[in-house]
Amino acid sequence: VPAAEEMASRGYCAVRMGAVVKEGIRSSHPRVIDYATGGGRTDFNDVYIGSHCRFFLCSDGGMSSIPEMFRIPVVYVNWTIIFRISTWVLNGLFIFKKFYLKSENRFMIFSKMLELDFGDKDTNRIFADLKLELVENTPEEIQAVTIEMDERLNGTWKTTEEDKELQERFWTLFGPDKLKSPDLRIGTEFLRQNQELLK
Repeated sequence: VPAAEEMASRGYCAVRMGAVVKEGIRSSHPRVIDYATGGGRTDFNDVYIGSHCRFFLCSDGGMSSIPEMFRIPVVYVNWTIIFRISTWVLNGLFIFKKFYLKSENRFMIFSKMLELDFGDKDTNRIFADLKLELVENTPEEIQAVTIEMDERLNGTWKTTEEDKELQERFWTLFGPDKLKSPDLRIGTEFLRQNQELLK
């Protein structure tokens, strides 16, 4: 909601999508539209909105395929499996869940997260064995990466040499053969705040 309200304050309409949602969102801003619960949702409208928006904000669900197909910029939040990042996205920003090691009272470093093989029916067992807790992105993290996308599209985003180095350090974790779109990045503020995990 803070990210949606920030974009609405910049003059955009922020449209909350979804075919099945737990509850409506709470915002008093007139340009934050809860399309998912407003009664006008259709499959056609889903495709139309996903293919005509300025950019799309989503998690690692199938809905992201619509803007990807139409080359709409995408902001991905709460991504879980790092090695499955959609590297073909032409203009994308990612931030992902952190893995908290309860037995060691710390977050798992990114390189170890890359080594985990999960995502099937044994995921809960793997997490239980490792005493792992998934920590979702905060509203502040989501708002920061959303602002970054808007400013990148506006041409007003400023990248520092330190930010370039942090991006390089992250993508180096995948090894020398990792291919990706040149405009695919990890959220700048997310990397700044989690430099200790870039190992």
